[in-house]
Amino acid sequence: MKKYLATLFVGVCSLFGTFQSFASSNESEFIRLKIENRDYTAIHSFGIKLRTQETTAKFYRARGFSLAWTKPSRDILINTLKACTSEGLSEEDYHLRGLEKALTINSPSSDQKADLDLLLTDAFLIYSSHMLSGKVNPVTVDAEWKVNRREGNPLELIQKGTETGDFMSIFRLLNAEHPEYEQLKKALSNYSKLRDVEWQEIQGGPTIKMNMKDERLNSIRKRLELLGDLSSGKTQQTELLDSSLANAVKSFQLRHGLDPDGNIGAQTLANLNVSPKIRIEQIRVNLERLRWLPRDYGDYYLMVRITKFELEIVRNNKIIRRHKIIVGKPARKTPVFSAQVQYLVFNPTWTVPPTILNADVIPGIRKDPSYLEKKKLTVPDKSGKALNTNDIDWSSDAVRGYTYRQSAGSENALGAVKFIFPNDYHIYLHDTPAKELFAQNERAFSSGCIRVESPIALAEFLLNDPVNWNAAKINSVVQGNTTQTVNLKEKPQVHMRYSTAWVDAEGTLQFRKDIYKRDGKVLLELDRIVAP
Repeated sequence: MKKYLATLFVGVCSLFGTFQSFASSNESEFIRLKIENRDYTAIHSFGIKLRTQETTAKFYRARGFSLAWTKPSRDILINTLKACTSEGLSEEDYHLRGLEKALTINSPSSDQKADLDLLLTDAFLIYSSHMLSGKVNPVTVDAEWKVNRREGNPLELIQKGTETGDFMSIFRLLNAEHPEYEQLKKALSNYSKLRDVEWQEIQGGPTIKMNMKDERLNSIRKRLELLGDLSSGKTQQTELLDSSLANAVKSFQLRHGLDPDGNIGAQTLANLNVSPKIRIEQIRVNLERLRWLPRDYGDYYLMVRITKFELEIVRNNKIIRRHKIIVGKPARKTPVFSAQVQYLVFNPTWTVPPTILNADVIPGIRKDPSYLEKKKLTVPDKSGKALNTNDIDWSSDAVRGYTYRQSAGSENALGAVKFIFPNDYHIYLHDTPAKELFAQNERAFSSGCIRVESPIALAEFLLNDPVNWNAAKINSVVQGNTTQTVNLKEKPQVHMRYSTAWVDAEGTLQFRKDIYKRDGKVLLELDRIVAP
């Protein structure tokens, strides 16, 4: 009897294994048919058109069309997708509703199992692509945004995950390995808690100064407490702008790029009235921008923070110098790119670039015959000899083909020195004779290039040669008024950066005005859901 039961058990197990193999074969066959028919019909899963058709096909062909997702791996993926809003992303992009609905099916058929596997794969490939280099292609929203996007291969990641079964490590790898990204995620979480807080507009009125009373101050105090600039209960609920409240106002002003005078005027009120919803959108946009960028800027680099109007010099992840800068006006935006500082030029001449030539110089000459003289511009021929400008027909289009040059000197538009990092935009750092503009808080006045404060000190630092290029030597060269090019021994990278929300080196959340109106386009594409 025992022998009979043992034989029966072996037979049942064998039959069950055959059924399992048959079922698995059926599921693989369903996947194969969908993959091989995609030339005629796009791959769909539960009525949802997959968005990674080619990559999905490559993935399943390489594994003989077998199912890829085990229950543990599937659960990790689903939980990760549910948390995508913490990255500033949207659940709708990753089939989450479709996946959750599919998982409620009792005793799914082979074709349903195949569909679920395909949908999980598509969701992973989309999500990993977004986390590796962003959902939005920056060039589609701004042609002046040229960055080397983060590298990564979603296909290799899913292959590794399915081979090892360790998707937790894969998702850790996907997270942007950059302290600022994680800190900005925390800021998003904090502002998300304020989303449902009633955010009544604080009414405008006269500027509130130190020791003045105003009935709006109780609302302002509460607002600053919510935003973390004022410790809760630190000051009494009074209608007086005392020193404690004024210090909180200064903190708020500093991290919003406002003049930190402690007075509560129109600009400070306008920023206090920005709702958490708007700030959440702003943070999401800038998380996306961080996903576009490489995670390693190098050990030694210059960071041009366009919206902060500041140049930072960073070595080994520490800011070691800061300089005020002037950036492009909204009509002539400073582009976003990375390059390498190669050399600097003392007492540079200035050749008018095409943009300024067509927009300013030619119209200026036609309007005012003395324009060239006032701007100290000459028109050299091919040999370098200055032409007699009185002999030129300024009404002719031929004048656009001439070279227009400004000699070196105190009135030269580039000042005493320019810093060259070859790039497609002909952008560089330079001195300026209009030094009074650095006293202004918002400094978007240039035609695209970056004017820098204290350029001689910057030159001495970058040359890093106390014997041959100390301050005395540099000043002597500048006073000599002779153009001289000097190559840098150590050539740092320079990164143009456009951010309207970030966390600084001190861990403080910063917001800035969107001076080039770039945020709206990014947000529109970030929220765009691709139709199934």
